[in-house]
Amino acid sequence: MFTRARLQLTLLYAALLGVTVVLIAGTIAWFAVREARQTDDRELRLRASTIAAGLPAQLPSVPSGPPPAPPRDHDDHGPPHLEERGLLEYLLLVSDGVIYPPPNSALPGLPDLASAQQVLRTDTPRYATIKVQGSTVRVYNLPVQRNGSVAAIVQVARSRYFVNAAVGQIVLSAVGAGLIGLALSSAAGYWLAGRTLRPIARALERQRNFVADASHELRTPLTVMLTNAELLTRHPERPLAEYQDVVQDIVAEIERLSRLVADLLTLARADQGKAALAIGAVDLGEVAETVARRFAPLGEAKGIAVRTAIEAGVVVAGDRDRLLQLAVILVDNAVRYTAAGEVTIRVAREGREGMLVVADTGPGIAPEHLPHIFERFYRTDAARSSEDGGAGLGLALADWIARAHRGRIHVTSEVGKGSVFTVWLPLAGAASAGQKVLSMPNARGS
Repeated sequence: MFTRARLQLTLLYAALLGVTVVLIAGTIAWFAVREARQTDDRELRLRASTIAAGLPAQLPSVPSGPPPAPPRDHDDHGPPHLEERGLLEYLLLVSDGVIYPPPNSALPGLPDLASAQQVLRTDTPRYATIKVQGSTVRVYNLPVQRNGSVAAIVQVARSRYFVNAAVGQIVLSAVGAGLIGLALSSAAGYWLAGRTLRPIARALERQRNFVADASHELRTPLTVMLTNAELLTRHPERPLAEYQDVVQDIVAEIERLSRLVADLLTLARADQGKAALAIGAVDLGEVAETVARRFAPLGEAKGIAVRTAIEAGVVVAGDRDRLLQLAVILVDNAVRYTAAGEVTIRVAREGREGMLVVADTGPGIAPEHLPHIFERFYRTDAARSSEDGGAGLGLALADWIARAHRGRIHVTSEVGKGSVFTVWLPLAGAASAGQKVLSMPNARGS
């Protein structure tokens, strides 16, 4: 689908660009051709006017007898071809409505008596285009007045071979440049289409994975609840007291399902920019103490010491409930995955930021997993996480909470020695209080 969409975008881009190139190149070529031909016509007109201005008041007398016959075609040993003659000039004398060409004309078809006759009838200058020796010739006729009538016609002619050759070069250059530009632009369009669609393709892939993972996570507690409910309905005559463990399992799965739905809803609202944060001054040390008290009994039951090292007066700008949720996620993971040893919660000031550090002596995280642990539903050990009730959303939520507070979260870990999660948050003076609705930042894996 991605390749097809990329090709379609490239073809559309190439088609639009092709139309644009054709219009621009065609317009440029048309103006260039018109200007070249108009320049040639102006030169013929100026030359004819110069010749007419230099004629004496008394023109030469018309030769006796009828006008000479036009010259016949010459063989290859005759006079040079028209292209080699350059600008040709003729003075056609007129007497009693009859045009007398000069006796020294050596080219067949020149001078052009047909256009000269039309000038004689209309008494106005005239251009004409004729064929001579297989070449296109441009002719300009200028009538010369004497005593109120046309006494002569100045005719200037030149082959349009070189003008047409220049026009052909202009058109060929315009077409070639257009094709090269179209090819290069199409290649660039293909590359740009790929860059444009790649984030969309990744987003669609993440969405598909998100839906698949969410469906899997929702299916597990629903299956457990359904199985236990069927067990209850199998023996309706027995008292409910005999099924306390079953009921407790159902309640536990409902709670797990509720947490999962709440986390999914939070992430969905964050993606849509609808997650509201009530920003205010929050004592980060008080948050850490609250979380430590909450997890101390759980740690004691597992033989884990939950310790604190809190610097007083570290007040950050944030939403207390969200920051408490962030700390709970980090400490819960640390206690859950640490088999023995201790979990340390530390709060300190670092420059203009408050720092929350959660360190454990657990199994650590392998280097290949570190770049992905903040991705949604990512687990370093899927089987173990499922048994412990994790859905792979906790660290994704923690990452979003940190970024939504204009902070950041970082993890360092060594296999067999434990992990350290560090969160930096701006101090209270760095942000104003109030309610803000923030979208999901460019978090890892989102």
